[in-house]
Amino acid sequence: MSDDEHMTTTPGTEDQFDRPVRIGFSVWIGLAAVAVYIALAAGVANLFTDAIPTSSDAAEFALGHFTVLPVLIVAGVMFIRWAGWSRQVWRTSGAGETQPRRWWMLAIPVLLLVHIATIFAQVPWGDRSGTLIVVVLAGTAMVGFGEELYFRGILRATIRAHHGEFVTLLVTSLLFGLAHSLSSLLAGLLPTFVAFQVAATALDGAVLYGVFRATGRLWAAILLHGLNDAALYLVSADTTNPAATAFNPGSWFAITPTLLWALTAALVISCLREDLHARASRKHLTR
Repeated sequence: MSDDEHMTTTPGTEDQFDRPVRIGFSVWIGLAAVAVYIALAAGVANLFTDAIPTSSDAAEFALGHFTVLPVLIVAGVMFIRWAGWSRQVWRTSGAGETQPRRWWMLAIPVLLLVHIATIFAQVPWGDRSGTLIVVVLAGTAMVGFGEELYFRGILRATIRAHHGEFVTLLVTSLLFGLAHSLSSLLAGLLPTFVAFQVAATALDGAVLYGVFRATGRLWAAILLHGLNDAALYLVSADTTNPAATAFNPGSWFAITPTLLWALTAALVISCLREDLHARASRKHLTR
């Protein structure tokens, strides 16, 4: 990456669905949207699964995912369209749309896809019913859609309107980690464990942020997020808990995550340099 690396949009990449903005990009709106999503997607879904008995893993998974997530997704999409935020939420300048071009970023979605494929290869398909596979794929697709729509979509757009790329990456990733660790925190687990969980999930959020930045399309992050969750659930010993992995493929399995972490570190540096260049440009213009 060169010293003068910064984000500029290549002519001709303006979004075709650009609409007049009807409501300002308030960070509080982004935070409120995420808070509502967490409360309903996690809290209400858990109430359903606790209150309604189910006869199978597939039924329990469906109950926890198919009841609330569709409503949240539709509400989020409708709000984005009504507010006139479509361009800012669904698009950003991708690796090939900036000056200088950052083709190295494309390694992030490629490596994540390879990592997902290695997990799918370990799934004991013979032990998974067809119904369970379909339900998990559909449910995790909605999880990927919902979480990306609210975290890398709405929240990112509101923060980015007021702050640089580094702050936006940091805040969205940390809140993503906190959201996935809220149940552990409420359960009173050790602070060290919760901190590790937040850090690990925040890193996942940063990788997905990198996917969005590399491709310039939120759809890419949605797709890879959903596939990753599906692979983890299906390979798990407990399909209601993706952390309960049922396989041990060996040390080679750590290669792609290590490379992804290294690329994420490069992404952080790139964002910092981009912000520094933008700040210097603003100072030059005000002189």
